[in-house]
Amino acid sequence: MAITRLNVQFQPEGRGTLGEYRVIVRDAQLVPIGMVDDYLSLEMVSKFNDVGAWTLKINAGRYHAKLFQPGCGIAVYREGVTAPILSGPVQGIQKYWTVDTDSGDGALFITGVDDNQLVASRLAFPAPGNPADQQTRVSDSATDREAAYALQSLIDWNAGSHSRSDRRPINYATPNGSTWPYDHWGPKVPFSVRFDNLRDVVRPIAEAGQLGWRNVYDPESRSIRLETYRVQDRSDVVRFSPDLGNLKQIVYSQTAPKVTRVIVAAQGEGKDRWIKQYTDADAEAYWGLIAEAFVDARDIPLVKGADGKAALAAKTEEGTTVATAQATMDQRAAAALSEGQAVGNMQVYPIDTPTCTYGVHWRLGDKVTCLVDGTVHQDIVRQVTISDSADGSTITPNIGNQGTDQPSNVFSEIKALWRRVNQLSTRM
Repeated sequence: MAITRLNVQFQPEGRGTLGEYRVIVRDAQLVPIGMVDDYLSLEMVSKFNDVGAWTLKINAGRYHAKLFQPGCGIAVYREGVTAPILSGPVQGIQKYWTVDTDSGDGALFITGVDDNQLVASRLAFPAPGNPADQQTRVSDSATDREAAYALQSLIDWNAGSHSRSDRRPINYATPNGSTWPYDHWGPKVPFSVRFDNLRDVVRPIAEAGQLGWRNVYDPESRSIRLETYRVQDRSDVVRFSPDLGNLKQIVYSQTAPKVTRVIVAAQGEGKDRWIKQYTDADAEAYWGLIAEAFVDARDIPLVKGADGKAALAAKTEEGTTVATAQATMDQRAAAALSEGQAVGNMQVYPIDTPTCTYGVHWRLGDKVTCLVDGTVHQDIVRQVTISDSADGSTITPNIGNQGTDQPSNVFSEIKALWRRVNQLSTRM
């Protein structure tokens, strides 16, 4: 097994211009109050089913600098895209002056998050209709709700239309089961929550249901609306490859594993200690190396019996068997091998073209295709980073789970790429 981290960066054709993006400022009541049309730089990070962030740099002496106050926010539009590509509240304002680059009036750095923070900033109460000190249930749980229904109802009762007034965000609209019905699609996903972070609660539900969610600012109604949608498979139409002329650069590599053998030691002393070795034979054969690691697992109640086999220790919790204790050892070994496994790295730099444009032809959460040296890689766009300044503009999507606690494991694709390249080199 091995981890592959896939990084994809867009370089738009030609030099980026500040006119490509419009930054609208909204007040604490979500009312648009002005536009910043001459910012010095803008960086935005949007994440699939998670909270994004943004940083805006402007001249401190300009009139619109006065618009930025605690409680306000922004909405960013891209040319040719109807809805905001990002919106969210201000969370930090910094004045900056230096004699070298930001002299005169100096600059303001305004930072914030996107509106998905409305979900990430709430807990999932056991009894969300009651005050925090009057929780009458052990947990809020269900087993019969479709993924979309489960996600929407949890957000609705803990942050949305049905949430208590002292927890409810300003003008946040969510499905409520009556005037805005819940959606009933996706597999049924059980859940049980008790003061868990709301974003963390809905994340596995969304993954299991293959759906996405995001909060979208609507300037007309002056509200933020929860959107729930199915992951769109655009892998047949959104394809990046040198032959299509929408790739500028490709870099991929593989790095040897740090661990190929794990020795796990349970309880017992000296010769009576139960020890078992686990080996990643495929990695050793592929790389031609051996890398050993030791795992001290004295909490596992196994010792070496008189017959040389595993036996339960004298003091063992009720219900524990040799099989369950051995399964725990297996899990420890698998975790150590996984942590030290070989790493594949792939970086693909597409070009944002008129026929393959972010926000028009594909967006966050879509499944897309990358063709690299004849090998097909398909995955979901998990993150998009946009940078815009006088030096140029870039759009950098991350395809797959790069940057998460569960990075994509597609090392076999990297091996296939190297083998293909080696075969071509041999024939030449």
